[in-house]
Amino acid sequence: MSWTALIAPAGFFAISFAAGLFACALVKRIGVVDAPDGNRKTQARPVPRLGGVAILFGTLIGMALSFVILMLAYGADPVSTFTDLIAGAFETNTDLGIAMAFVAVSFAIGLWDDISTANTKLKLAILSIAALTAAILGLSAEAFQTPFGDLALPILLVIGSAAWLIVMVNAVNFMDGSNGLAIGALAIMLAALAAISATSGTWSAAIWWFPVFGAIGAFLLHNIRGQIYAGDAGALGLGALFAALGIASDLNVWTIATIALPFLVDVLLTLIWRAKHGRNWLEAHLDHAYQRLIANGWSHLETAIFYWGLTATTGGMAYIAALAGGAAPFAVFWGLWIALSVIWVRHRRTAQLSDLSG
Repeated sequence: MSWTALIAPAGFFAISFAAGLFACALVKRIGVVDAPDGNRKTQARPVPRLGGVAILFGTLIGMALSFVILMLAYGADPVSTFTDLIAGAFETNTDLGIAMAFVAVSFAIGLWDDISTANTKLKLAILSIAALTAAILGLSAEAFQTPFGDLALPILLVIGSAAWLIVMVNAVNFMDGSNGLAIGALAIMLAALAAISATSGTWSAAIWWFPVFGAIGAFLLHNIRGQIYAGDAGALGLGALFAALGIASDLNVWTIATIALPFLVDVLLTLIWRAKHGRNWLEAHLDHAYQRLIANGWSHLETAIFYWGLTATTGGMAYIAALAGGAAPFAVFWGLWIALSVIWVRHRRTAQLSDLSG
């Protein structure tokens, strides 16, 4: 690998990191905050919650500056190069435009909620319509691969893909209740997606991933200390980015789902548990496994590191399974699902005993 191949990504990351720090400093002064409520929001003081906006602007500013620097370095014409770059990206993957549109809608819904507290049911309805529309327009899996044969019925693919988009976007939002956990894990998930996409030859945004990681890194520097929150714009936007790019990558569906398993297991089993106990799915609560860990004395940093480790493990296993091909992605997904589900159930029982003894 040449030095240029290493320096350029590092430069893109550094520029976006700096832009992200600047953006975080700005959004802290806007005055949109998350106030403690004595229940689910247990922070000691109001915390700025437009971190998603800071990540967006850090990414865009970092990309723009990096692009200009590259054009100056190589003496290329910026306008024609930019036009060719965009055209090439969308020609390579026709689903990319739909994916970006879905991300934009998800981000806008989240920003609406951050600024004026949107109605939960209305927000979910709009998001569901956006997901179904994106799937109908072409952002859907090519097939659901199984060892017993591929399922490729169009209506099944559309419904399944829309369900994936809705579940994944909301899962990230549900998991965004501990400093650094959700956005840090998402950065790992996006890195795994980038690595697997590049290796498998499906598609890759290559060097343009690094501005995203740089902006997220700048945000995490503040977020891990509880100084700024991603808000719904950050959680829904980045959740949509992973979910939509996962479909657009044309990777095996089990590979993409394996990367996100720590989130999927915690969210889906918690929803099942709440339904079993007659609790409203849409009400704010403290029933997720990560919330019980914090309630039992784990720090936010310890909890985040634990989930980062789980996500890195499932991402690594997804990478290995993707390289192996065949039935490996299917087998790895369900093997890890069972293992993580057993851990979740044991944790839930331990947490219940702790609550009773307390």
